[in-house]
Amino acid sequence: MESANKPNVGEKGRFYLTKHIWLPQQPLEDFNLKLSDVILRNMPKLPLGGEDALKVFPVLAELKKSHDKIKADLNYLLSHHEEIPALHEVHPRDLYVPGRAWRTFILKLWGHEVTENAAAVPDTMAAIARIPGVHSALFSILAGRAEIEPHRGSAAGVIRFHYPLIVPKEPEKCWIEIGGHHFFWKEGEPLVFDDTREHWVKNQTDETRVVLIIDFNAPMPFPVNLYTGLRYNIVRRSTEVKTVIKRASIGVPPRTAQPALAKAA
Repeated sequence: MESANKPNVGEKGRFYLTKHIWLPQQPLEDFNLKLSDVILRNMPKLPLGGEDALKVFPVLAELKKSHDKIKADLNYLLSHHEEIPALHEVHPRDLYVPGRAWRTFILKLWGHEVTENAAAVPDTMAAIARIPGVHSALFSILAGRAEIEPHRGSAAGVIRFHYPLIVPKEPEKCWIEIGGHHFFWKEGEPLVFDDTREHWVKNQTDETRVVLIIDFNAPMPFPVNLYTGLRYNIVRRSTEVKTVIKRASIGVPPRTAQPALAKAA
């Protein structure tokens, strides 16, 4: 049970369904990772980058259509850079990168919109809303010389989409490896992968890298879809997720959405 004076989401190794009801974290993660090996057979061939990603997931082109507006949202957000929290400040049991070298601005988490944050980037939220099935979205801001250690996500059946917005001048020196596949980001070129495959990130430049991350569920056959649907609804209603959302709200002043350009007559 959580200590009354301890600010963490929950004790390490526990996933809190309510303030006082918890489940052991490690067995749940182990089960999800074992299931991911089964689910992988029903998912598209991943990872995919650039045009290959858009051919399989054409709806993700909605972000490319709104690229300039999303970039304007991001530039506004970065004017409040010091207020954006590191991931471990939002979720103490998640991945840790020393100092505040990896910051995350969460817009949506397990189906819940982070209202205050969403108001700061209205055009980005409008583009995300045109993509069906999105349950999580965030800006991932990685400082120069930072590294995110090799890790596996535990949510089997979830597809992760990276949409690069700011990349170093030498992009090949800022890269991600996913299950033995090596990629580097190029602005506006998408990358889609299965988060349960081991992946790690390294920025070998002095420049910042920013990607918009979107998670959505892959269509699963019966009876796997029953499990993934049940997991989604349990997690999204948990105290754990609600606490992360509360911490993630940083109160950046709302930004007015850009008016649509008038079409030529």
